[in-house]
Amino acid sequence: MKAKMSEQEVLKKIVKKSLFVKLINTERNEALIEKCISKEFLDLSAVVRVVLKMDKEGMASMALSKGDAEILGMTEEEIYAAALANTLRLFPPKLMNLGRYIEMSIGAKPPLGEDEVTTYILTNQKEVDGAVYFMSLEVVGAIAEALEDDLYILPCSVNEVLLVRASELEDGVDELKEMVRDANETVVSEKDILSYSVYHYDKENGITIAA
Repeated sequence: MKAKMSEQEVLKKIVKKSLFVKLINTERNEALIEKCISKEFLDLSAVVRVVLKMDKEGMASMALSKGDAEILGMTEEEIYAAALANTLRLFPPKLMNLGRYIEMSIGAKPPLGEDEVTTYILTNQKEVDGAVYFMSLEVVGAIAEALEDDLYILPCSVNEVLLVRASELEDGVDELKEMVRDANETVVSEKDILSYSVYHYDKENGITIAA
């Protein structure tokens, strides 16, 4: 006969299955990061959150505080590892050509210039909090290998990033950084701004800040 699980064990089991990781800007979220379970990644932080609700209408979640680790009887390292594994299971990555993505979103092909570079959008299947995948060397490395190119990574928001083939970039990183700044100041909502930096991936150095 199985021993009855304690309330803490039941809570731990439920919460552990609902943990995931969200990537946010460190400087813009210092107060939150100080209280929550997180890991630094360049000028960003991967914060552990727990899904409270997920249905056709959307998703609700909350950040897991350091005090919650004690309640759950888990170390912060155990919680982060569980959240990282869960992220792949709950929100698998999705990669699409940007032009195709826009076409599907608005029902029409976007106008393209002759010098338009090949751009991809990396997010997750829910298209919510999907920027976290750009910190994954496994995911970004596989994309770079498939494209046979190094990549520049533009943070659109906490929900997605853009990937640009490095070999197609002619005007330099400064133009990319200007694009990110313009988007943050005119399109992206304050709460969804991820970063003003531009990032770079190559096999030798991994993911670094380019500008």
